[in-house]
Amino acid sequence: MNNDQIIYSISIEDILTVIEDNNLKLEIKKEAIPFIEDKIGDFMGDKWCDAIEYALLELKQSRKNSNKK
Repeated sequence: MNNDQIIYSISIEDILTVIEDNNLKLEIKKEAIPFIEDKIGDFMGDKWCDAIEYALLELKQSRKNSNKK
């Protein structure tokens, strides 16, 4: 297993999709990306741990359900 493998990431395309889907009428320039990146990180904070825990608990439950068959 590659411990350095990235599991999830947010792309510029994701940001542009959110702008479009929410009709934000906002144009993003290259210079704004570090600011957006920092703010996403600030918002996510410890929520990453919650997301990982959720995924692991779902995996555990899925394995239990598979063993019952």
